[in-house]
Amino acid sequence: MLLAALSAMLLSFGFCPLIIKVCKKYNLYDEVDPRKIHKGNISRLGGIAVFLALLIVTFFVRAVFKITEIEFYWPLLLGFLIILIFGVMDDIFDMRAKLKFLVQIVAALIVSISPYHFTKFMFWTFPPFVGNIITFCWIITVVNAFNLIDGMDCVCSGISFFACFAIGFLLYKYSDSMSIFYFALCGSLLGFMYWNKPDAKIFLGDGGSQTLGYLIAVAPFFSVDNSDIEFREIPVMFLLCSIPLTDVVAAIWRRLREHRKIFSPDRAHFHHKLLNIGFSKKGAIFFILFLQFVIMVAVIISSYMKSLASVCLISFCILFVWIIFIVFHYLNRNVNLCHTGKLEDHPMAGH
Repeated sequence: MLLAALSAMLLSFGFCPLIIKVCKKYNLYDEVDPRKIHKGNISRLGGIAVFLALLIVTFFVRAVFKITEIEFYWPLLLGFLIILIFGVMDDIFDMRAKLKFLVQIVAALIVSISPYHFTKFMFWTFPPFVGNIITFCWIITVVNAFNLIDGMDCVCSGISFFACFAIGFLLYKYSDSMSIFYFALCGSLLGFMYWNKPDAKIFLGDGGSQTLGYLIAVAPFFSVDNSDIEFREIPVMFLLCSIPLTDVVAAIWRRLREHRKIFSPDRAHFHHKLLNIGFSKKGAIFFILFLQFVIMVAVIISSYMKSLASVCLISFCILFVWIIFIVFHYLNRNVNLCHTGKLEDHPMAGH
């Protein structure tokens, strides 16, 4: 397991400078605009490095250790490849938003109508069609949440690293061989994050951020049939994704309130607010990743608690995240009032 993570880290680390050179040759850079934080030409195909390293290590581990369980999860893997391939194509050719959303719908449908979907929440066992609908909406939401949170160096990759580490730990605790897959993904993310740290030389791109969101969203369906972990899989996953999910819910509400399109860009995401109230770029990154680290630790601790106590801890942590978002929302609101005398985005130096 450690060897798989280390191998993925070294491969990802080595692929990044090669991809940077390719992006420079073909001018494949993330566009600079006023709502983004980065400046200059930054490569946007980092997802290729992360997932190429992951796939190489996964195929090697499967061949050497004769792990055949992965073949039974073909609907999940097919959805993974669809999101990854079309995400990378979007980074290269800049696909229309409607086509990107259609691709997400196809991937989510493949999973939701398969045997791999949510079956219960707490003591309530879903009718099959309810589980299908919840799974479909869950995948679409998380994929877009991780895509939208990718607005600052190391934020999406760092949040994903801690989430995948917790997922890998839970799968390992319940003796599921797919834990190797998520620990290898952690290693791959670490190799990428060296190049993605401020000031970043490469970004995940849509191919990277959306695929990370997808793999985290479908993680519960890789778990063994264990009634204890099944009892709390939805609360656990909601907590692990609580930062991007809360940010995307706030963004949707903000845009609906202002009578704008849901997918229209703005400068009022959580990381923008931290910068606006006075955090440095590195300070904002550290704050967000420290919060995700605390979430990871809480999830791991909860796995050793009885079911109801575990859900209580998870619920408290989710509430804590919401309170933090509310507090910083009003701090940002006060800063904007001081600067402009009215409620509007305070101009910031443009990812």
